[in-house]
Amino acid sequence: MSVEKKLEQTFNELKKTLGWAVDKRITLSLAGYYVTLEKDFDENRYREVASHLKKRAGIFSALRSHLNPLFVATLDVSGAEPEQAVNLLMEKADALKQFGFKVNSYTYLAALMMSEQKDQWPFEMKMAQKLMDDMKAHHRFLTSTDDYPYAMFLGKMEGDTAVRAETMNRYYKELKQHKFYSGNELQWMSQVLTYSNPEYEENMVGRAVIIRDGLKSVKIKTSQAQYPIIGFMAALKLGEEQLNQIVANYESIASMKLFSWYKDSALPIAFGLSLRSSKEAYATAAISMATSLELILQAQQAIMISTIAATSAATASDSGSD
Repeated sequence: MSVEKKLEQTFNELKKTLGWAVDKRITLSLAGYYVTLEKDFDENRYREVASHLKKRAGIFSALRSHLNPLFVATLDVSGAEPEQAVNLLMEKADALKQFGFKVNSYTYLAALMMSEQKDQWPFEMKMAQKLMDDMKAHHRFLTSTDDYPYAMFLGKMEGDTAVRAETMNRYYKELKQHKFYSGNELQWMSQVLTYSNPEYEENMVGRAVIIRDGLKSVKIKTSQAQYPIIGFMAALKLGEEQLNQIVANYESIASMKLFSWYKDSALPIAFGLSLRSSKEAYATAAISMATSLELILQAQQAIMISTIAATSAATASDSGSD
């Protein structure tokens, strides 16, 4: 089955399950999420996860918010037994709360980034908090709870958090000089540019500018919602052939009737699909799914981060079997 047909099939299955109350852009993003991860949508399993999550979440919990389909889908594709998957997420969130993290949607997204090994949690939370503090030293007001997921993801990577935060700040300032607009999206972009290296790289911003301008030249929107995708393309040092594949995937997906009014939602999916064949980059293959959600949810990195959680375990397993 072609990617386009699989997207349409998965979208229709999700729409049937989620109903019309969920915005079409969210449903499109989730369809791309399943297809990129090569997971078949199972309505019964999805509903079972949703049921367990509803039982555990209070009536005012962020888990019952507009991000509910995201959390359910993330736990669904994890492959874990539904009740066990929900319980583990709640344990992680409680650990973050006890450590001093404020509880909101971003706390649960950060929880998705935590290891399955509970003995690793203290270290991971400590490093995430340290990176948050180091980022605040440069952007006191811009750094807030919406940075929790990236702080959890990047904080436990190799490298000094203070160095990484300084690099982020340098990238942020340079990007502004190249007509990238200030704000949360640019901060997230500067963060993802340190994905492959916490040390400053002279050509990193230039690479991002070339990618942005290249996308613009073929009439692909590069609004603020797309900044983190551009950041990942630059950080992963994608070559011309890979970038052309992203453009080809985008044009194929954007031409579908499903995407007639939602072409912005096509780029994250195209990005994920183009990286799916690259084992090294697979942990970030669907990391960009949240860009379409930002248009309405202001939680731009939501699916991005949750997808890393879904793919990182598989990537580690693949590496271990080599």
